[in-house]
Order: sequence, then C-alpha cells, then structure tokens
Amino acid sequence: MLYGIVMDTIRDGILRSYGAIMWKRIVKEVNLPFETFEFYSRYDDNLLIKICDCMIEILNDGTRDTYLEFFGTNFIHYFYRCGFDKILRVAGRTLRDFLFVIDELHDSNRYIFPQMKHPLFHVTEENEKGATLIYKSMRHGLTHFAIGGLKAVASVIYNQNDIHIIVQHDFSTNDYSQVFIWVQFDNKNYKTKRLFNFPSLPDLSVTTFFQVFPFSILMNSSLRIHHMGKNIMKIFPDDTPLIGQLLNDVFQIIQPGIFFEWDKILSYGQYIVFMMENRLPLRIGSSSRIRLKGQMKYIQNKNMLWFLCHPVLEIVDDMISTGLHLTDLSLFDNTNGLLITGTSQQQQLEEITLRQNVWRRKASYIRKKLSTSHKTNQSLLYSTMPKHIARLLQSGVQVNSINECQPFVSIMFINVMDLKTLTDHLDATHAITYLNNVVILFDAIADKYDVFKVEIRADASYMAVAGIHDQACITRPSNGSQLSLMSSANGEEDDKEENDDQKKNLFELNSTEIIAALSLELLQASEDIHNPITNKPFDLKFGFHSGMAIGGIIGIRNYQYCLFGDTVKIDSEPIDTFWLTGSTAILPTTKN
Repeated sequence: MLYGIVMDTIRDGILRSYGAIMWKRIVKEVNLPFETFEFYSRYDDNLLIKICDCMIEILNDGTRDTYLEFFGTNFIHYFYRCGFDKILRVAGRTLRDFLFVIDELHDSNRYIFPQMKHPLFHVTEENEKGATLIYKSMRHGLTHFAIGGLKAVASVIYNQNDIHIIVQHDFSTNDYSQVFIWVQFDNKNYKTKRLFNFPSLPDLSVTTFFQVFPFSILMNSSLRIHHMGKNIMKIFPDDTPLIGQLLNDVFQIIQPGIFFEWDKILSYGQYIVFMMENRLPLRIGSSSRIRLKGQMKYIQNKNMLWFLCHPVLEIVDDMISTGLHLTDLSLFDNTNGLLITGTSQQQQLEEITLRQNVWRRKASYIRKKLSTSHKTNQSLLYSTMPKHIARLLQSGVQVNSINECQPFVSIMFINVMDLKTLTDHLDATHAITYLNNVVILFDAIADKYDVFKVEIRADASYMAVAGIHDQACITRPSNGSQLSLMSSANGEEDDKEENDDQKKNLFELNSTEIIAALSLELLQASEDIHNPITNKPFDLKFGFHSGMAIGGIIGIRNYQYCLFGDTVKIDSEPIDTFWLTGSTAILPTTKN
C-alpha cells in the first residue's frame, strides 16, 4: 500500500506537466473516488501502474517505464518545492554519500508513516566511474520510479546532470523485486581519505567496552556469538543459550535483504545499516519482538565482527512488550527522547486521523449533495436558455454581450384556444392546474426532439424553436464587436449532453422537419386531454415558420433568452397559421 502523500506527488506531476483536463480524465478512466489524496491514507500499489497505463492509452506515447521515471523525478521535485530540500542536502556531501544513506532517509519517516514499506538500497561495488546499487522492494515493477528519483537528486541537489543509470540484472521473484543498478557518475571521492593525527590511547578491555555499549554483539568468522551486551541478554529468558550460538539461530536480518554470510556482511558492513529481529522468544512473552539497529565493525586483529546497535523503540508500548526500561538505554543515545516524542506524536496522529476520517465522511456526503445540486442547477439553467448560451455565461462572458444571428431556424407557436373558457368557468387554481397538465404533456414530448422551448406567453401560447443548437457563431464585444467561433462542447459533462442531443435527431432531420414531426405528435397526444367545461379535447392552433432570427440575453436581474425578427412575427400571426380542432387541420388561405 502506498501512502496518500506519494500518490499526491503523482497528481502534482500530471497537473503541472499535462494540465487539469488530463488529470480529470485519468480520475474518470481509473475510477478514482476523488480527485485528491489524503496524505495519511493508504492506496493500492497497483493504482500507480494503472495511472501509467492510462496515460499511455490517452497520449498514445511512451511506455510504463517512461511514466514511472517521470513520476519518480517529480517525487523529488515535489518535496524539494515543499521545503524538504534541506533533509536531502544534509544526507551527504556528495552523490556517493547519498547512495549510502538512502535507507536511513526512509527509516527516519517511520514515526510519521509507521506502516510504510519502503524499498532497500545498498551499494555493493564502486569505482571512480560509479557504483553498483541493489534495489530491493516488496513491490513489483517500480524500479524506474526509483531511477527517476535518483536522477532528480543528482541533478537538483548535487548538480550532476551527466548521470547515467542502467539496469544490469533483475533477480526479482514472485515475493520481491531485486534489481542490480549501475549508477554511472563522477565518483571522484571514491578513494579520498582524510588523515588525522590522533594521540595513541591504551587498549580498552572487553568488560569496559560492553559497559559502554550494552547493546552490542561480538561474533567470530563462523558467525557464532562470542560475546553479547548485558542489556540484550536480559531480554531473553535466563535458560536460553546465547553464547556460542549461530547468529542466524538467534536473530534474522531484516535489513538489508541478505543472508548471514561472512563475506557478504564484510562487503556490506562498512556502509550499510543493519536491522535484526529476534527469532527466539523473549522473557516477556513468546510473541514479543525486538529489533536491533546498528552497524557492523570489523576487528581486523581478532578477525571478528562487532555489531554496535540500539533497540528500535518507537513508543512506550514497545518498551513494555520487550521488558526494557529507560535505565537500560544508553545516556548518550537519543532513544529516550524519541520514545517520549514518538508516544506523543502517535497520540496526536491518532487524533488527527480520527478527525480526518470524520471530515472525509462529511466531505463525501457534501460532494454527493454538491454534485446533485450542480446537476439540478444545470438542468434548470438549460431549461431557460440554449445550452451554448448557458455555457458562455458559466465561462464568464458578460450577460448583455451575448447575442447571435440564427441564419435558419424553425419556430413553432401553439395557442390554447380554450383559455378564456377555463378562466370564465373555473377558479384560478383549477384553471392553472388544467393548463399546467397541457404544458407538462407538451414538455415531455418536446424533450424527445432537438428543440428548445423559448417561453409560454400570457395568451397561453407555447413557443419552441428547432435549429438553434446547431448555431455556434457568437457576436460579443471585446475591444469592439468581433465575430468568434464558440464550441458547443465544454468538458466531459458537455460531451455527454452533446451526445444526448445527437440521439434526439438520429435521422438527421432539418429544423422544419423536426417541427412538423413534433406538431403531429403534439396533436395526437392532445386528444387525450379534455377541456373540463366542454368535455372535448382542447382546441389548439399551430403555426410555424422557417427563416432568420436574432437572439440574446435580455435583462440584468432576471435573465431571459429572447428571439426577434420577421420569422417570429410571421409565425405568431393568426393568418399565417393553421387551426387544429381536435384532429382537424384548417389551413389558411395565404401561406408564407
């Protein structure tokens, strides 16, 4: 599992290099629940691979390793921009020094991210031209993420832009990744040694040494325990044999990922930090575990190895589980302070995590409500004006600067001729109810066609227009009036709405044919709604005309989209309409 802060570096890299639209598309394609990540939450390891594969499909360029290396590079740049460059700078004076302490940098975050499973790095060989670095991780396929990070450190921190990294061998298994990497750089400090003139000191007895370092283990070339510090011995039961036992029977190596072999420990021990965990049960309980962390020192005149270490204790509970006390720890060791700090930080982290979970649930609920409200508002807005006009308003275009010329549209008017009958014989409530039933029926049918309902006028006339959605030529002032082409699609939601509009005109009818088909269906459907006074279908008068019209937003407080021109005027005049009474059409003597 990857912590959210790692995934946030991925998001940051995509936003900075490819933009917000790309990230929104990736969120949709990968099915991410949200567009952001919570730093202390953990996410599936495969999510990073899915994002890489998604970018390959979208951009049709690069490979998985290409984007992994890109994300690894941005991982370093992200923390550099956040002010963590000081930690990277103090890691070592040179790039060579940095390669030897990568594990220490990772390990220093164990208090903040206690469940972090970081990869292991250790140098096995080096010369003036570079070093061989072994990368080992419980995750698979992320080698190039590490390579990108190494290149970024070399460039940003140590100003070495001529670094080359090559994968030499891949010994990965189903359980873990183990890759040998050759890091080629100017390793001029490989054999640099400083000479110090220290005064000669008397030899130190073993007893005195183990009093000074109560957490240490001395072993011979067979890796059998020759001597052990008293504070390590006291955590085991008194009857547990320790001296003379093979180190591998008492402890197992956790870090680095090597076997207990004399030659390997000698080759790694000069620079690598070792961490070991007990195999044998402790005094406090058989299920208890203690980890010892330190460095292997070779005693040449004795041909022995000395493991100088300290217990890894993060909180007070760790001391209780191992049976140690503060008096067992060295006074010059910083473990005391870390225990107090770690316990306090753990409590604070638990409180923060609890509050974060509460807010996350609230945020999820608010997002859902916001999404629902947004869809409702969009639907309401699109019912009052054409969609391309609404999108202009949402993009920040000034209201009264929106105007357009529609070269060819078809406009239809429907007059309810029985309105006076309703108002004369029914009270206001019942009259509005019956009229509303007619309008609801008309709206339901009109929604199946590619038309826009402009308004319902005071004379109970229903006005709809077809062909207006095809218009994308908008005139608006910008340092003087100018003509610009506006796209009718804006983002993923607009694409979906555009597809929905296309489905309404599958037969590619022109605007006049659309209005004619709509009129016939409205006529047929209106036969099922009867006037309560006459007990007959409502008398309707239809009129439509095709031609040019101009449209725009009128008003400041209450926006209203209006159409003007001869096409609208001719369409609304009685002489230019035909009368539909029930199922009978009465045509005028003059038609335009």
